[in-house]
Amino acid sequence: MSESEGEFHFSPRPNRAAEIRWRQWSEKAFEDARQLNRPILLSISAVWCHWCHVMDETTYSHAGVIDLINRDYVPIRVDNDVRPDINQRYNMGGWPTTAFLTSSGDILTGGTYMPPDQMADALSRVAGYYRSHQPEIVSRVLEARKRAGSGSARSAGELDDGIVDSILEAVKNAYDPEYGGFGGAPKFPQTDALLLLLEQAQIRSEPELREMAVHSLEKMAGGGTYDRVEGGFFRYSTTQDWSVPHFEKMLEDHAGLVWALALGGLDGVLDTTTQYLDTVLRDQKTGLYAGSQDADEHYYSLGADERDPQQAPYVDRRVYTSWNCALAIAYLDAAMRRQRPQLREHAAKLLEQVFHDRYKKGEGLVHTDGAGGLLADQVWGLWAAARAHESGLGDRWLPVALDLATHLEDQYADRELGGYFDHAGGDQLGRLGDPIKPLGENSVAALALVELDVLTGAADMPYLSRARRVLESVAALPRQYGLMAAVFARALDRLRQPIKVSTGNSELARAAVLAHPYAVIDPNGDKRAVVCVGTICFAPVSSATEVGEALQEAAKTRA
Repeated sequence: MSESEGEFHFSPRPNRAAEIRWRQWSEKAFEDARQLNRPILLSISAVWCHWCHVMDETTYSHAGVIDLINRDYVPIRVDNDVRPDINQRYNMGGWPTTAFLTSSGDILTGGTYMPPDQMADALSRVAGYYRSHQPEIVSRVLEARKRAGSGSARSAGELDDGIVDSILEAVKNAYDPEYGGFGGAPKFPQTDALLLLLEQAQIRSEPELREMAVHSLEKMAGGGTYDRVEGGFFRYSTTQDWSVPHFEKMLEDHAGLVWALALGGLDGVLDTTTQYLDTVLRDQKTGLYAGSQDADEHYYSLGADERDPQQAPYVDRRVYTSWNCALAIAYLDAAMRRQRPQLREHAAKLLEQVFHDRYKKGEGLVHTDGAGGLLADQVWGLWAAARAHESGLGDRWLPVALDLATHLEDQYADRELGGYFDHAGGDQLGRLGDPIKPLGENSVAALALVELDVLTGAADMPYLSRARRVLESVAALPRQYGLMAAVFARALDRLRQPIKVSTGNSELARAAVLAHPYAVIDPNGDKRAVVCVGTICFAPVSSATEVGEALQEAAKTRA
């Protein structure tokens, strides 16, 4: 077995891609490129990516291409799921990404899938240009860096409730009343937009918002984007009517889908979706969930009596911390909301295992085997630990959440403007030295910090203040993102007078969650429930009806 075959994942079908002397993203690879005066060929692929497999089978199996790469380049291969921070900075418009870099990691040119003839031509031209135009390349790189520096002035923005209204309006404007979902083709689930609709329908007493979300979920589940034989959703539809999917299934997508299905009350689809996750992606021994299952158009076109489990598409058994933590949050919510105790058991086992394997006090969570922690792992882990405490999974979880909040601030924070960068700064190779403060992960951080503030109950509300500063630090971005900023709106709306329900009664806790989407459950030994909004607490209540009434009063106070 060659080094490439042992370290990298290639197409499961016959190919020669391993004959290319691929390197890991490393200081050694960059140093070799400098010493040899060669450009870097950066290939960003993914285990689940159909066109990545095609490129392995065609372009990277072409003898001339193999020879050109091995002779003239330092080839580096990166898995998108393992190193999303590299993908964030180098993706050229999709997967596979084919990027030609200088030995310092600056981009010369690039694209996505390239057939063999086009690739051979590009390899020859770029290598020749690199050898003969060094002064010009250095000048271009310096100029590009100067432009990037002048355009990256960072400033915090203002927060106001109108931002939530404008993002909600963007979601409504993008809504497809005929086929559900948002926009035309290609069409993605956009689960945060669905969750925003479902939450705001309840907050604002506007049932038409809920109808949009439920209609979207029903159309998705009734179309080709849902696997009606084995369950689970494919990654996206290539058509507006959800009829022709891209057939990979991603754990990353299913956390939001499970949450939306539970909040939307689609019990049948919820059950078949979680059954898929629990039978195909779940490791029955560890309780952890695999990252993805490959696309295979032929396999998924077969009926139930025609599918051979032995021929099922490849499952990437790598465990990604952030995706598992996100699924645990969705399972805990669905377990309580839809009375699915097995989902609670699976979430509990998942969290015990992932924190046993991946977490160390004071050092946060790592992303996956062989890859250090990223911002997404810390914020989803923080929120999952808070939710584990809220769900009554044990007293140990609140200290874990507090420790992660400290680690987040120590290692990822922007000291000047607040908010968090997408990685802790250990790897500065190439463009990894460029700071990126992603809207999604910062919004999740704020969601988690709001709940942590409620659970700790400190008078000066330190975590709520931090959540506000986090959202201020990225507040300029939602205008550019439109409906893609839905997660920001979900976080921002929770800043206003968070609601706490203190109870040791599981029925009253469930009543609270059903009555208000922002209710934070603070478990105690009391069989009654006390509802608080801000510093105002109502008299203890003993029935589900009374919990609902108290939360209605709390909502008025909050408004």
